[in-house]
Amino acid sequence: MDTLLRACAARHAGREAAIDGKQRLTYAELDQRVERLARWLLARGIAPGDRVAILLTDGAPYLTVLLACGRIGAIAVLLNWRLAPGEIAWIASNSEPAMTFVNPRFAALLDEADAGEVIEVDEDHNADGAFEIIAGREQADVTRPDLSTERPLYMMYTSGTTGKPKGCLQSGSTVASSAMGFCVRREFTREERLLSINPMFHVVGMQQIAAMLACGGTSVFAGRDDDSAAVLDLIHREACTTTSAFPQISFQWFAMDAVRDGMMPLTNYTGGAGMGRPQIYETFETAWDCRVVGGYGQTEVCGFATFIDYPDMLEHPRSIGWPMPHVEMTILDPEGNELRPGEEGEICLRGPSVMLGYWRNAEASEAALGHGWLRTGDLGTMDERGLGYLLGRAKELIKTGGENVYPAEVDAVFANMPEVADAGCAGVPDKQWGEAVKAFVVLQPDAELSRAEITARFKDQIAGYKRPRYIEFVDQLPRDPLGKLLRRELSQRPVTPDQSA
Repeated sequence: MDTLLRACAARHAGREAAIDGKQRLTYAELDQRVERLARWLLARGIAPGDRVAILLTDGAPYLTVLLACGRIGAIAVLLNWRLAPGEIAWIASNSEPAMTFVNPRFAALLDEADAGEVIEVDEDHNADGAFEIIAGREQADVTRPDLSTERPLYMMYTSGTTGKPKGCLQSGSTVASSAMGFCVRREFTREERLLSINPMFHVVGMQQIAAMLACGGTSVFAGRDDDSAAVLDLIHREACTTTSAFPQISFQWFAMDAVRDGMMPLTNYTGGAGMGRPQIYETFETAWDCRVVGGYGQTEVCGFATFIDYPDMLEHPRSIGWPMPHVEMTILDPEGNELRPGEEGEICLRGPSVMLGYWRNAEASEAALGHGWLRTGDLGTMDERGLGYLLGRAKELIKTGGENVYPAEVDAVFANMPEVADAGCAGVPDKQWGEAVKAFVVLQPDAELSRAEITARFKDQIAGYKRPRYIEFVDQLPRDPLGKLLRRELSQRPVTPDQSA
């Protein structure tokens, strides 16, 4: 990833690399700040392989710390500031950082953690702040260590939906490969201006920032405290051309009249193609003049591994699209045999953007990578043209009466009900069938929809054994920061007789 920055600093020195509030950095200025911080880290004794944790809001300081770690061979540990202090403490105990960069607003999250030396980073870029003094002033050069080509750049912890989170290791070259594949697929040029709204501690946010470094574009960071009106104003003020606003983010924009002249000239990426709300995407495309792109990916493959454009989403509404240029995709059975088109199995990926492995977890690394492919844990199919279809997580598969039910199939029926704002299903214990399908439904404001009406609408949509046996109306569904439904939490909720469909 550092090679991408150096190339941009040489070719596009005067072009803007990062816009973060009042701070605007050209590629030459960003490269200079990265070099100063890298020298400072070496002088403080940070060596190749040492971990440096980042607990910051997105912006120029975050990018500077990450790239400085890459320049000296340190491993950046990307901490999720939405976690509780106990969760941060567990990650710190697992990764053992020698140093942590933290915003004052997040300092309390480190109360239970052994975070090494703590460096506070002022979010307002105060010239008298510790970080600005380090990055803004010349630092004496020191002896540079010899660095291996495939050294880890960062450690991004998985969401932990199936147990303790695992530290996914990615090298600078894997991140660069992902970024360049992204740029090729989207035909990015140096004129791109990214509205960075997804946190960099998640792979979607990181992949897009890396893509700007790959094409010489500009990263425009939304403030963490910005409301929807401020974000929409930023899009237009900075002439942003692309973003990734998942449905849970973009839903809020529809209640506002902040789109100038009815235009939203963006490419908008949405995860889980075909599983969102079709009417939302149609509004983006038609009313807002915004291009919608869907896709599928994982932390372990540096972000999006497939893409699908809006016309193909309409023609193949359940599809996740075709693999990106740098990725191969296949469907394997449990023994590792490739399956024929249409046969259901595990989605597997390989290519230069696949992770190095999991930090200090050889068993999990072997399980994921030992067959020569990345075993994603997701179930799916491919058709004769190589178009992929996601059926759901293997661990979320519902087995009822000997039949398999993929939760995504049930969710897709709810997506076409205008009264439903959000919905998701999960397997719950059932004495007769082993498991049963239970749906959790969030209604639109002032909408009315009974369990009987829902059941009636399902009858012509999917097989009887796939239909919800129980329905619970709720105010909201549990989701992670990127909108992924936490089905395991739903499965643990009690089932009562009054919820029978």
